[in-house]
Amino acid sequence: MYNVDHSSPDITTIFFDVGGVLAIDFIDWKLGDLAKKYSIPIESLQPARRKYRLRADMGEISDPEFWIKVLAEVAITAEPEDWNLYKYMVEIDGVRASVERLKENGHSVAILSNDSREMAGQRRQRFGFNRLFHDVIISSEVGCIKPHAEIYHLAARRLHTEPEQCLFIDDRPENTAGAAQVGMRTILFQNAQQLRDELEQLGLL
Repeated sequence: MYNVDHSSPDITTIFFDVGGVLAIDFIDWKLGDLAKKYSIPIESLQPARRKYRLRADMGEISDPEFWIKVLAEVAITAEPEDWNLYKYMVEIDGVRASVERLKENGHSVAILSNDSREMAGQRRQRFGFNRLFHDVIISSEVGCIKPHAEIYHLAARRLHTEPEQCLFIDDRPENTAGAAQVGMRTILFQNAQQLRDELEQLGLL
């Protein structure tokens, strides 16, 4: 459900997460494929995923380095195909239509996502995000990360608005909670139909 304060200013700007909202969050899918390839349990890769993903999303290591380090933790030397992400770039059906309608209705739309530079760049190219959105704000490019308050304030400044005039959409409760703490209204994403329904209830579609 969304949180809404009817005394707040009208929503002018809508921020979308990418992985799990606009596109499939594929890291577990990719880890599963690597586990099958090397005949190891996927659980053996999860500690390294937790250890290194934040560093990739903060821009401290590249996305290829992330996959190399994950496999190195289980004594496997990664091959170039192990950090190829192209086949995993899959949009979630129905969300783009809501973005386009929001734009048609005169709202500003932007991406606010925790991503590595390489993953974000490939998604921008594959899905045409630079044309679809008014701005694309990526953790690894700005040096701060959800759910810390700094990135939400930065996002509002980039779109020349105040947090109270923003709606933030994410599939992770900790990230919507972080946005709410700075004054943004939020929708916890479950699926495209639920998102559309809640945007309609807010009078945005």
